[in-house]
Amino acid sequence: MGLLRPVAIVLCLLGLAARPWPLRLAFGAVALAGAATILPHLMPQAPGGDLRIYSKNVWFLNEEIDALAADILAAEVDAVFLQEVSADQAGLPEALADAFPHQHRCQPSRWSGIVVASKHPFDGAPRCSGARAVAAAPIRIDGQRIWLAAIHLPWPWPHDSAENDAAALDLLGSLDGPVVMGGDFNIFPWTGRVGRIADLTGTRVAGPMRATFSLLGLPLPIDIVLAPGGGTVAARPWLGSDHRGIVADVALADGP
Repeated sequence: MGLLRPVAIVLCLLGLAARPWPLRLAFGAVALAGAATILPHLMPQAPGGDLRIYSKNVWFLNEEIDALAADILAAEVDAVFLQEVSADQAGLPEALADAFPHQHRCQPSRWSGIVVASKHPFDGAPRCSGARAVAAAPIRIDGQRIWLAAIHLPWPWPHDSAENDAAALDLLGSLDGPVVMGGDFNIFPWTGRVGRIADLTGTRVAGPMRATFSLLGLPLPIDIVLAPGGGTVAARPWLGSDHRGIVADVALADGP
């Protein structure tokens, strides 16, 4: 599991106190290998500047919808990705409609709607994944067709998320053009789930990673934005949710 990788690194560093030098070398090699997959996500990136995204797991019992809508509007973004928007929280997309009139919503269950809202007109038909995973809509920026994709995948354990992962890969792999995506991946940016999506879509995780969810007091970076050229990420307040929102300034083309 991705959560165990930092734990393994710490244990290996403690193992450097072992007396036999071959064990020290082994523990050191494992610690370095693990750190090499995590440390890049701690490093800042150059601001993207092409598109500004607000992503948030709303939480289906959130009662601070007005405050959340105000924070989204204050962030001055181009597009909004919302997850876990319940059927009873229609007031949130409605509150954003003047600023983000182009909206697409997938509602796989009453409590788990996924929303893409954009200032830019849609340039084609939006799409929903077969299982709860992705809501996607195309827009056009400076003559280039870009897909906006809001992501909400279940925890891989103790749930069986194979169907959701497959649905995400199926939809994302069929999109005809660059993709900017963000949402609640329920896993960490250095894991195989995020790596497979990044490889499939030719995107990079925007950074540095931010802790957006607290599991029994343990801060976890599970809300993630990916874009062709990566970008910078800043955390927003909790605002009635069990997730912090994030704002990302992303690049639509990979740099040199």
